[in-house]
Amino acid sequence: MKKFILFLATVILLGINCKAQIFYKISGNGLEKPSYIFGTHHLAPLSILDQYNMDAYFDLVDQIVAELDLTQDQMAIAMAMQPYMLAPADSTLSKVISPEDFAEISETFKQYSPIPGVELSMFEPMKPAVVTTNVTVGIMAKLLPDFNPEQQLDTYFMITGADKDKEIIGLETPEFQAEQLFNFTPISQQAKDLVELLKDPEKNIDKAKELNEAYMAGDLNAIEALKEDEDDDDFEQILVVERNREWLKKLPGIMADGPSLIVVGALHLPGEEGVLTGLRTQGYTITPIMPGQPVEH
Repeated sequence: MKKFILFLATVILLGINCKAQIFYKISGNGLEKPSYIFGTHHLAPLSILDQYNMDAYFDLVDQIVAELDLTQDQMAIAMAMQPYMLAPADSTLSKVISPEDFAEISETFKQYSPIPGVELSMFEPMKPAVVTTNVTVGIMAKLLPDFNPEQQLDTYFMITGADKDKEIIGLETPEFQAEQLFNFTPISQQAKDLVELLKDPEKNIDKAKELNEAYMAGDLNAIEALKEDEDDDDFEQILVVERNREWLKKLPGIMADGPSLIVVGALHLPGEEGVLTGLRTQGYTITPIMPGQPVEH
């Protein structure tokens, strides 16, 4: 499905050739203490953190910086995002999907709903992209046995950081993320994508597995290649490149305030428009941290 790999790596990427390139130290350019940046992936198990002795790095920083502060009140986040998720009255789910398709994909939705007993009709007021976001989690949970939707890397970093009394900083607001996820693509295209996904949910599972394998190997070059195969420049420009540019405006000030552990989707790290290149251009030294490498105090 078009956008599938970009979506996974983002709802979740150079000129670096070796593997194990998802964790880096950021130093120089006036920083009194180094900061660190880790590229996450929504399908990866928490066990990957053991390879990097990640618990020790929490003790070296004062701040956890993420795309969105998920330690905020979850109801407040949901309320902030809700207006962007609701469809206009003339474009609700059953109005933008034919009755035949709606009946067919409703049966498939039951198989992959992330919450037992929830049916497609319950999403009637929502934009199709909201359904896609939810059902993709269910599909991955069924087709990738090692995937646990209740154990997400991004959430782990923030919850653990909060437990250790680290400041949690979100680079974006819930409203901004909702705008990007649910308003970028026209509702008609969202509906087409949803129907395509639910008519053949296993269609892209091989690519999802490739993406997961590339991430677990720390091979950003392979992730970059999979992303480029999707050939959707507008989608990448909005969800990756423009966001990278905004983060690169904020990160210098954040790191100057105190050593930080920055946690963003691996898709955002590599490439000429990636965060790593952007930080190097600003004068920082970016040093890869390899699995099993001793922690430098």
